[in-house]
Amino acid sequence: MAETNDGWQTIYGALDSSTLLALLPVLKEGREKALEMMKLEERSHEQSEGADAYSAELWGEALAAFDARIAPDNPAREKLVELRDKVQQVLGEQVARTNEGKRDTRVQTFLWAHQQRELWIKQELARRSLLPTF
Repeated sequence: MAETNDGWQTIYGALDSSTLLALLPVLKEGREKALEMMKLEERSHEQSEGADAYSAELWGEALAAFDARIAPDNPAREKLVELRDKVQQVLGEQVARTNEGKRDTRVQTFLWAHQQRELWIKQELARRSLLPTF
């Protein structure tokens, strides 16, 4: 997973136990918000993929209908082939944008940072004998 600045460990280590305990609900809230943002992004990507598939289907049907109406020796067939290639390129770019959005890890990094800090605080509180250990 992505690396974060580890300077927070020094800062957190210098905090008293009550401050560390007070940070836990804040970190939990941030983690929950990040999870919700990830769910929203996933729904958005699914909708984009559905729209891309629908667009491709419509364009495919339209181009097939035009192709059926054009005689094999008609010069318009070349223009139809160019249009088909351009449509495929645009649809491919849409799919690439959707896939790029899925790889966007800012929210995942945010979530990971919150989880990392929350776990560190719990381990530190256990080390200080304020939380039980297994």
